[in-house]
Amino acid sequence: MYHLRVPVTEQELKEYYQFRWEMLRKPLHQPIGSEKDAYDAMAHHQMVVDEHGKIVAAGRLYINADNEASIRFLAVDPSVQSKGLGTLVAMTLESVARQEGVKRVVCSAREDAVEFFATLGFVNQGEIAVPQTTPVRHFLMIKPVATLDDILHRPDWCGQLQQAWYEHIPLSEKMGVRISQYTGQRFVTTMPEAGNQNPHHTLFAGSLFSMATLTGWGLIWLLLRERHLGGTIILADAHIRYSNPVSGRPRAVADLGSISGDLDRLARGRKARVQLTVALYGDEEQGAVFEGTYIVLPAKPYDPLEKGGSELGVA
Repeated sequence: MYHLRVPVTEQELKEYYQFRWEMLRKPLHQPIGSEKDAYDAMAHHQMVVDEHGKIVAAGRLYINADNEASIRFLAVDPSVQSKGLGTLVAMTLESVARQEGVKRVVCSAREDAVEFFATLGFVNQGEIAVPQTTPVRHFLMIKPVATLDDILHRPDWCGQLQQAWYEHIPLSEKMGVRISQYTGQRFVTTMPEAGNQNPHHTLFAGSLFSMATLTGWGLIWLLLRERHLGGTIILADAHIRYSNPVSGRPRAVADLGSISGDLDRLARGRKARVQLTVALYGDEEQGAVFEGTYIVLPAKPYDPLEKGGSELGVA
């Protein structure tokens, strides 16, 4: 089980930089300190830890200018390579860049990493001729960043999910809950203010809770599709913390990085427990955080939803 997080505490940052040095600089006989640069203090950092809290992957994003960001120090522990952790970090950093409004992401990729970045949509611009801090050949890779409004990964699945909500939970249609974004990593829903506002022109707590529940359920549904699994998703437990009134057009945001659990149990015919968080926003700031625990029951052999979906259920 792996968890994506931002290193924040002094101890986390110490371990994060130590990991960067061990993965990227130590093999090249570079001294401690070479794993850092002057941009770290202003950059966005991500790391993946295992169930023991050990860092197994890391990466950094720095906003170079108004329209460009760069990925550096992307590394995965050799013992867990080929598990998609490097892709998870890179996609998360790209998502951050998109939220910052940049038009492209660049990276100086080592020769053995060119193919990896190419699979993520980066285009090789050729070898970098300027002097490097390491003796390894580097290549400039560039990827245009689509705006949030342009992104809807697997629109066919999103359409099926939207229809499943409306068929099985009529309240979702009355509330007007709709899918606005799915990147393969990040899932966003919204609903109109009309009909969901109280007399103080802020969103009803019940409406926000319902939208968050559907958003968490929907991301699990999509994840099952990505893994070619079927099953019945049931909300088993949920908590929501309200920090600010939500006004304006609401958004519920769920990210794969917040999910913990073992969906592979479904392939063995066993139920799986999945936990995740959903952040709720209005026009100005985050207003609440939803934490949900869902149970996914394996699909029965005759279950028609094995063809590509999951039933709705509430415990």
